[in-house]
Amino acid sequence: MSYATYTVELAPGGEVFDVNEDETILDAALRQGINLQYGCRHGNCSTCKYEIEDGEVDHGHASAYALPDNERDDGLALLCCAKPLTDLLIRDKRLPDARARPFLRPSTQQGEVLACTQLTPELWELRVGLPAALTFHAGQFAELGLGDAGAPVWRSYSMASPPSGARELSFVLKRIEGGAFSGRLAQLAPGTPLVVRGPFGSSYLRDGNRPVLLCAIGSGLAPVLSMLREAAERGDPRRFRLFYGARRPADLPYGDELAGLGSRLTGGFDYVPTLDGLTPEDAWTGATGTVTQAIQREVEDASAVDAYLCGAPAMCDTVARLLQAKGLPEPQLYFDRFFAAS
Repeated sequence: MSYATYTVELAPGGEVFDVNEDETILDAALRQGINLQYGCRHGNCSTCKYEIEDGEVDHGHASAYALPDNERDDGLALLCCAKPLTDLLIRDKRLPDARARPFLRPSTQQGEVLACTQLTPELWELRVGLPAALTFHAGQFAELGLGDAGAPVWRSYSMASPPSGARELSFVLKRIEGGAFSGRLAQLAPGTPLVVRGPFGSSYLRDGNRPVLLCAIGSGLAPVLSMLREAAERGDPRRFRLFYGARRPADLPYGDELAGLGSRLTGGFDYVPTLDGLTPEDAWTGATGTVTQAIQREVEDASAVDAYLCGAPAMCDTVARLLQAKGLPEPQLYFDRFFAAS
């Protein structure tokens, strides 16, 4: 069976690439080395919302919340879901990023489970082995395919391991009861095959001179760990500060490693775990409340930091507004919003 191929031109820059009728515009661009603006890759976050100046697309499974009907009528599309029906002219909204690292073209490999270990009542660590190294930037994510080789269940998870461990990747997953992927974590024995494709994402650790503020909840700790581990390995001279939110002391993973990072990060490291679900029997003398409340108390001026926010969209958006109110310029703010697959 032959497939139609359509041509996409980006205006005003004039970049041109081809899209097969069975692939999304974003996948085709990444396959050909064009790093369009994107986030979740599943039609939920609206980061890859572009204007179609000429031509028609099939919007696919784009969320009605991320792309309402009036925006579709106005010619907007989510390129992670949209497939071309004709040749296209797309308005390119990318802004120059002088601190961007080289674009890494995604690839696909057949990997296998090395280990799957429960960290907390909700969080698990999944370790995956690959036949060849996956080159990625600290903070990026991969898509994991589990199950039937013809139609695997795909989910996006950030690497928690540093780029130096590119043949043995670790991920931090939140287990969701009945989840098509995470609901099977307890049954993932060593040797279970997994398809790994990536890397993806632009919320990776940039080089720079400013102190780094990190904020995460839940499995949002994964990209933060990757950044901190890489920074420790390469002797990054900046000071790092991590605000991590959970419910109770038992919900805090990697306690010993995080406590020891102060001696490994040459510029210094402050770890601020904050809990908002304490019960009378919890012996806790640290910070209480949400990460937003902790940052409100402890950060007076955010104008001179780089900030990376990882986890639930509502937390990321709330903390972003708070930091911007405290002087953080938008170019110094990076998001990794974790959207539910459905």
